[in-house]
Amino acid sequence: MTSLPGKLCDDALGQEFPLDILNVIGRTRDSGIMVQDPRVSRRHAIIRQQHDGYWFLDLGSTNGSYINGKRVTTSQLLLPGDMIRIAERHFRFDGNRNMPHGTGETTMSDRTIIDIRTGDVVMLVSDIQGFTRLSEKLSPDQLAPVIGSWYHLTEQILANYGATLDKFIGDCVLGYWQETSLAARGAALKAAHEMGQACAAVQEQHRTLLRSTGLAFHSGTGVHMGTAAYGAIGPGEFTLIGDAVNLTFRLEALTREVGYNVLLSSELLAGWQEGRDCCRCLGPRHVKGRDQTVEVYALEQAPSAAGTARPRGNSAPHPHPPSCVSTPNG
Repeated sequence: MTSLPGKLCDDALGQEFPLDILNVIGRTRDSGIMVQDPRVSRRHAIIRQQHDGYWFLDLGSTNGSYINGKRVTTSQLLLPGDMIRIAERHFRFDGNRNMPHGTGETTMSDRTIIDIRTGDVVMLVSDIQGFTRLSEKLSPDQLAPVIGSWYHLTEQILANYGATLDKFIGDCVLGYWQETSLAARGAALKAAHEMGQACAAVQEQHRTLLRSTGLAFHSGTGVHMGTAAYGAIGPGEFTLIGDAVNLTFRLEALTREVGYNVLLSSELLAGWQEGRDCCRCLGPRHVKGRDQTVEVYALEQAPSAAGTARPRGNSAPHPHPPSCVSTPNG
């Protein structure tokens, strides 16, 4: 059984745009879907294929994007027949949910992941803190460019440090490195550190608007190293599953309780003194869904270039994770 990838259809102009894994909509000629209108930002929005379908993200454009008449404020899963409006251009999404890119013998409608592999990976999860309160205080037209700015910066940070962006989920992002070398772990810590800087940049860019809410723009980030299963669902497209992935999400959620914006697992720091020197040990912590405690560290500074320039082979050895004495919260 075969299936075609999704596509955008401009019925008024009789144009069709087949969707790839990553599709940029913007005013410049290097955009996959170019909209020549001065009201359209140079890099206006993207459509990214994930394991459950095609997701639309506005990248903080000045004039916004609309799906079925409503302004897009977070990443949104496209459904067949959805109407996307950017300036005066109207696109109809034509595709099936859970449709893989390209053709193959098995479709995602069968809920089959092709070519399952298991290996050690470094995972990073980052989530906007206080998003519900922020969305209550701002209108969709006000909220959309704020969140879009964060999407844009987050995507750039992960790309700059060699991570694979697995997915955006509303106000949350998951990225990963398919190796566990010291260089990869250092890249993950640097990316996590820059997530905080990105929030400061968003705060400054939208300072007047955010000041009116009385809220600061912050994110929580969890970084973990462990074994995960990853499966190809199309050419170049992978998704992660497993307990290690769940723990990374739990570490991110724990940031709200301990007063630190970036939390790391002891597994990530095993055998890596330079990484530990950048952190403060918070001791064993309980996380949701686990009976046993998890040894947690807080990132206090980004690792230096010297601290990540001496990887010992493609994959560093995994000695016993470091342990530390519990310290008070925050």
